[in-house]
Amino acid sequence: MQYDIIGFGGSISDEGSVEFFTIGDLIEACENHYQLPVIFLGTSLTVGNLGSWRGSYDLPSIEPIPAPRVAGDIANSLRQQMTETHYGWKGGEYRYYGDDEFYVAPSGNADEYKVVKAAVEDGTLILYTKLDPY
Repeated sequence: MQYDIIGFGGSISDEGSVEFFTIGDLIEACENHYQLPVIFLGTSLTVGNLGSWRGSYDLPSIEPIPAPRVAGDIANSLRQQMTETHYGWKGGEYRYYGDDEFYVAPSGNADEYKVVKAAVEDGTLILYTKLDPY
């Protein structure tokens, strides 16, 4: 499989099949590696806030942010944000759940990356991403 690097247009090849993460999958990966820092493959970006994806407002998106975060903080934050109402870019109120797939995109952006794998490398939880055109 070829993994796509967020925002850089590059990619890395590996064997495997595509199965997109749900919010619950991401929380579980973070809970399994509670104290480790988390970054997206090939970047220094980590998991930010959950919100409405610009490409289709009812779908969830997780914002990649530059600040370092550990997995336990991310898991706790995502759990909290799933209890909240989120607002679409042109209106509408949405709730997101553990079984929802999500995009990885900066706030207000319609990037089409999704997480497909989480692996510990050199003491860091790396989130592998792949483009999934809407």
